[in-house]
Amino acid sequence: MQSVSRRSSRVPLLVAAVLALLFVGGAAVAAFADLIAFTANQEFLSRIYLLRMDGSVERFYEYEFYRFVDTAVVDGELYVAEAFAPRVYRVDVATGDLEVIVDDWSLYYFYGLAWDGDYFYVDEWDLNRYTRDGTFDGRASFDETVYGSTFDGEYLWTLDDEHPLRCWDISQWPEITPRPENDFAPPSSDCRGLWFDGTHFWTAESGEAIGRIYQFAYGGEVVNQWWAPAYRGWSACVVPDPASTVGAPMARTDPGLRLQLRGNPARARLTVEFRLPVTDEVALELFGPGGQALATLASGGFAAGPHRIDCRSPRLPPGVYFLRLQTSSGSASRRVCLLP
Repeated sequence: MQSVSRRSSRVPLLVAAVLALLFVGGAAVAAFADLIAFTANQEFLSRIYLLRMDGSVERFYEYEFYRFVDTAVVDGELYVAEAFAPRVYRVDVATGDLEVIVDDWSLYYFYGLAWDGDYFYVDEWDLNRYTRDGTFDGRASFDETVYGSTFDGEYLWTLDDEHPLRCWDISQWPEITPRPENDFAPPSSDCRGLWFDGTHFWTAESGEAIGRIYQFAYGGEVVNQWWAPAYRGWSACVVPDPASTVGAPMARTDPGLRLQLRGNPARARLTVEFRLPVTDEVALELFGPGGQALATLASGGFAAGPHRIDCRSPRLPPGVYFLRLQTSSGSASRRVCLLP
């Protein structure tokens, strides 16, 4: 895998954001904040913007000779497809640095990017599948021009400039079966990019004037909308803000601490995998979007090395939650999407 650096700009703030401490059982709990990640392209210049949920720009990263299009979020990390090369990158939202994950020069370009919990799906004439580390895992015949795609836990959804959101059953891969009874129109004919947050879809308008970012429900009803920070936008999704956690001071996280989720988005079951650099006391907890502690999935002493916990998804409303692994050496957290 290759790493690529970038140029960064932070937008000055008139008023600093204030994050409140939440108290559960008398103990301070970290509050989690989200950022909207938005891609835009002008000629040979591409930007990834990070916006607060009120639409104000927190910062952006600028890249020359790239064309970033559709996005996906895997365990709270941002991934982006490129249209100038057959690549998928992982983006460090704290620094803007890129890591090449998929690098398949047997193809020409990528536009749509979807993650089903186990595989990436990218479209370039056919639908191509890759493991999380970028290994090619097969191809399915798929004669569609896709500008955005996502997976809602049951179906693959695609978007282009001539059709409504189209629904596909990929459970019998490599056979792909259309589900036209589920299709519906997006909020605008200029929409590009597609992402599902566990409850709603996200997309962005692309044109010669400033467009909008949309969050919308099945059927196309707009739930929220924001003015985009730039014209010729492409995609929008939501990622955790790595700088937003507040609360009691925590030890610096050991680089050997790892936390991964399997089967995310989740319905009935969720598999949690973590690796400890040393034998340690562990607390694995689930938090609501506002930082409220909801459940403890594991606690106690664990030996150094890898661990796997298979658990039933808590009986909670569908939506976005956060899983945090706390040890004496620090913590790691991941975003969890619970489906109906």
